[in-house]
Amino acid sequence: MASVIDKDTAKDLIAAYQARNSDTNGPALLTPDGQFLNGFFISRRSLDAILSDKNNVGVSVFFAKHPDFPTSADNKFTLILTGAEINPDYPEVPGAAPYVGRYETWDQLTPCPPFCTDLC
Repeated sequence: MASVIDKDTAKDLIAAYQARNSDTNGPALLTPDGQFLNGFFISRRSLDAILSDKNNVGVSVFFAKHPDFPTSADNKFTLILTGAEINPDYPEVPGAAPYVGRYETWDQLTPCPPFCTDLC
């Protein structure tokens, strides 16, 4: 489960990811305009829409190819968001996931850079 961490630890972990991502042997995840990807901005509108459905107990986040580069070998990705509803078939049905996404699915999250937040 998610937990709150202090901002200094968060900054250190982010810096470690950024150094690894931009390293010559790193994954080199890129924004659509070719900058090293630091993260995403997720709008309140999308989160409110997903969480307004009282059946959803959370949000599932999936990595996906950016829709402008679906077959490109470039490491240009986005995130897909969907509500996570408890799966009544889990764990009784073999292979059933603990959660299911039944309704709205969101993509086209805004990449950082250029839309970044400063952890003050």
